[in-house]
Amino acid sequence: MNYVEAKGQFISTWGNYGQQWGINKVMGQIHALMLVSQKSLCRAEVMELLQISSGNANTNLRALADMGLLLKIFVPGDRNVYYKADKDIASIAKILTTERKRKGIDPILKSLSQLKNQQGKASQVKEFRKVIKDVSSFAYKSDKYMEKLLESF
Repeated sequence: MNYVEAKGQFISTWGNYGQQWGINKVMGQIHALMLVSQKSLCRAEVMELLQISSGNANTNLRALADMGLLLKIFVPGDRNVYYKADKDIASIAKILTTERKRKGIDPILKSLSQLKNQQGKASQVKEFRKVIKDVSSFAYKSDKYMEKLLESF
C-alpha cells in the first residue's frame, strides 16, 4: 500500500472510529486528516481534500477546535483561519474520554437520579426501584472508572 492509499485508509478508519467516541464520521475524518497533515490547513483545503461541503467543514472544524482537538492559527494578512491538530495521543485520549463521559454517562446518571422515587403499586414500585438501583450502580461504577482513567492522563 502506498502513502496516499494508507493516508486515505487511516482517514476512513479514524472517521468510523470517531463514532464510537461520540463524534460524527466527518468530524473524525477531519481530525484524522489534521493528524497526518504536516502543515496547518484552512477550511477550503479540508473541503477539497475530503470532498465535503463548506458548511460541513466549517461546522466540524469549529467543533473540533471547541473540544480542544484542533488549534486555530491566524496568519497576519491572510483572511483564512488555519487549523493544526494536537498530536499528543494522551491529550487526544483524554479529550475523547471526557467527551464520551459528558455525552454518555453524565446524562444517564442525571436521568436515573430523577427516577428513584416513583409511586404506584408496591409490587411494581419495588421491582422498578431494584432495576433502577442496579442500573444506577453500574452507571456510577462506569463513571468512577472513567474519572480514574481521566486522572491517569
